[in-house]
Amino acid sequence: MKNKNYQKELVNDMNCNIVKDLIPLYIDGCCSEESERVVEEHLKDFSECKKLFEEMKETTDIIVTSESPKAFSKINDWKASVLQSVLLFVSFSLITIGVSCESATAYDDLRNGFFAINLVVPATGFMLSLANWYFVRIYKNRKTFSNSSLLITLCITICAFVWSCFHYEINLVELFSDVGFVGFLDVMQGVLFLGGISVLLTSIFCVLSKILSNKYAEMLGKD
Repeated sequence: MKNKNYQKELVNDMNCNIVKDLIPLYIDGCCSEESERVVEEHLKDFSECKKLFEEMKETTDIIVTSESPKAFSKINDWKASVLQSVLLFVSFSLITIGVSCESATAYDDLRNGFFAINLVVPATGFMLSLANWYFVRIYKNRKTFSNSSLLITLCITICAFVWSCFHYEINLVELFSDVGFVGFLDVMQGVLFLGGISVLLTSIFCVLSKILSNKYAEMLGKD
């Protein structure tokens, strides 16, 4: 009788060892249908194996959950990189178009400086402000970063405007000095013609800089 009990316990131990080896495959769904049935039937009768199964399953769930944010983060990093690259390409294209049109304009043409001031200057301000995006991680939060991006875009553009005034020898004080009312209106019309579009584009680029930089920081997980 003792012999039979011993043999039964030995068989059960062997079955337990086999099932324990099958449990990882069962959790991953890599077992055959017959092996799955064996494992399921065994788990009903042996609490120790069932406990091991539950522990291994919980560990697997934790690993899957922890890997998911990493994959999500990589996708967002890629999207952020694409966004920055597209904006660099678009702004550089606008600068190229502006320079090409400006170079095709005669020196004594009334449109001389028109494309440089109205297209090249605001596009350059926006493109150079994108360099700030490489330092996004030093900012405390998205709001600070987006506001800084707007201010940097505006400051660079204003500096480019000042340089343009010196380059094209535009002196607003001289233009508005010793002119009557009619002359003042004529000068204002010329100034608006020369830089009106630039002011509009600068405003658009500043708003875009704030909105897109906020989106960029969000993609990188910035609070």
